[in-house]
Formats: sequence, C-alpha cells, structure tokens
Amino acid sequence: MKRHGKLWPDLLAWENLLRAARNARRGKRHRDVVLRFDFHLERNLLDLQRELAAGSYRPGPFRNHWIAHPKRRLISAAPYRDRVVHHALMNVLVPILDRHFHPDTYACRAGKGTHAAVRRLQALMRRNSWVLQCDLRKFFPSIDHEILKATFRTLIKDQTLLALMDRIVDAGNEQEPVCEWFPGDDLWTALERRRGLPIGNLTSQWFANWYLNRFDHMMTSHFGAGGYVRYCDDFLILDQSRQRVLELLEAAREALGDLRLRIHPHRCVVTQTRGLLRFVGYRVGPRMIKLPKTNVRKFLRRLRWLKGAFADRRLGTHEIDKRLQSWLGHSKQANTKHLVKRLAKDWIFSRRAPSLREGAKEEKEKGKG
Repeated sequence: MKRHGKLWPDLLAWENLLRAARNARRGKRHRDVVLRFDFHLERNLLDLQRELAAGSYRPGPFRNHWIAHPKRRLISAAPYRDRVVHHALMNVLVPILDRHFHPDTYACRAGKGTHAAVRRLQALMRRNSWVLQCDLRKFFPSIDHEILKATFRTLIKDQTLLALMDRIVDAGNEQEPVCEWFPGDDLWTALERRRGLPIGNLTSQWFANWYLNRFDHMMTSHFGAGGYVRYCDDFLILDQSRQRVLELLEAAREALGDLRLRIHPHRCVVTQTRGLLRFVGYRVGPRMIKLPKTNVRKFLRRLRWLKGAFADRRLGTHEIDKRLQSWLGHSKQANTKHLVKRLAKDWIFSRRAPSLREGAKEEKEKGKG
C-alpha cells in the first residue's frame, strides 16, 4: 500500500481552513457557538493556524448526553473550534482514505450511503442462497487506540499529520466500559489498553471505518466470500451454502479478534436469502424492499405531533414540508407506493382558532405597533 507524505502544508493552507469552517457550520449556522466563532472568523482561523503550526493545539473537553434510541449510547460533542480542525483534517484525508476503502463499505462515503447499501445487498441476495448478518458488540467503545494508530501508519507517513491524528484519538473522553480478554492477554491487558472513540465526532466516523478496512478486504480477497456488505458495524456475508457461511463466520471471528472486537452474540443470524432482512432501516429481500412496521408507527406518531404543532402555530408550512419530504425520501427507496398513497389521505393540516385570551393579546400587540 502506498504511504502518503507532505500533507501538513495542505492542512494548514488558509483555503482549507476556510473550507473547514464552512463545512462545520453547515446546518448549524444559527447556533450561538457558530455565530460567535463566525463573528471573528478570520481571527479564530488564524489562531487555529498558528496553534497547529506551532504544535500547541490541544482539543477541548466534550459535552456529553445519552440517547435511548435505537439503543442506549453516549453521544459526545467536541467544542466548535475542534470541529473545524476535524473538518480541516478530513478534507486532506478523505480523498486518500476513499481510494483504499473496500468498494462494499457504505458508511460516511460520498456516493454510497444506506440506499446504495440496500441496492447492493439486494443484488447479492439474488446471486447467493445464504446470508450471515452480524453486528459488532460496543463497536465505538471497543476500538483499540494502539491498533488504530498502527493502521494510520500503513497509509500516512507525514509525521506531523500523524501526531495530530494521535492527539485527536488520545483526547477522546471515557466511553462505556468494555473489558474483553483475547488470546495472548495477561490479567491486566484489558484494563491497561486505551480504547474508545467518541460517537459524534466527524473523525470518529472515518477512523472507525478505516479501522475495519483490512477486515473488509480479508473477507472477500483472502477468505473468498461470495458477497459482502458493511455499513458501520453492521455487516453481511453471503455465499451459496450454509456450511460455507458458517466457515466464514469463524474466519470473521478470528479476524475481528485481531482487532480486539467481538461479534454481538444476540445479533448474529444465518438465514436463507429468500426472506427479508432488517438492514439500515429497511426490510430487504431479493425482489422486494419494505419499511419495518416500527418505522411506519414512528412516522404516524411524528405526523400527529406535526399536526398539533402546525395547529398551535409552532411550525409553519416550510418546516412541515421539510419533515414530510425527509420521510418520503427514505420511504421511496422501498416498495411503498400504496402505503404512501394510503397515508397521504391523512395529511391534512389546519390552524386552530386562537382563544379569546390569545386574540386579545394579538389585538393589544397590534395597538402597540
């Protein structure tokens, strides 16, 4: 594999930092932290540029919160200026990483995503009889720092850039506790090794993807799987016989053990491809794609909330349309023509008449104007 050097000047370039600031503010331009940073944009970017050039840049503390759906996870938000640095770094790294990724890994990458992953899986299901679907146990909290840094060095030889990447990994906050022992470990190994990437960082998404890249290539090139698809930590292996798929499962367990990762014992299924598989928000079969019933029920609950918010004038037509279009964009990838037609009959939004108190308040405000 070719190793890339002389990347540090590209990261420090003013045009790159300015582009990073634009990318970091996308969809967040009205938030207080963004407005404060942008109010003195040139000064803040020059400060970052000087700190990076001098080697004095240090990431700040995270803001943490827990989410419950689709499963309980700790989400960590880096300070806004750190997010600008993350974008500046990934502007340089992404074109390099993308050339080396397995063609059938679909998270984060431009031109890939969930819809492309579903279409690829459907095509592979038509050509293979059996499929193994697996999920990794506590993937982000389990990523081993020493192994991750070693994978950086298989691709990058610019020592200054590597030092920044190492610093970002080391600055990660404490994740969910994971204590796993692997062959060759002594009693203290699982406690001594640093691990975990904060969910929510742009760099974490790409670093995690790169962490599994060697495994992706091994499954197809070395072990000869008939088909392979991965989205983040959810991967599927397809082949013609059940016995062959079970052999590939054992090979996958061994290869993942080298990365100090384990397959989730309750999310590992071997089944025939003629059925429907739950994958990236869809139920996928060789000839059909459906939405899970949970997705439809969740949308109906959201629709009731949207009607109430519109009636109370908390949301306008633009916000309603944007949220409906978001679900339609997801649903149209499945065979949902009749479902959408049936649900659309209930998409009637109306304003609630203001109460006497609200009407008097509006008249009073008009009088003041």
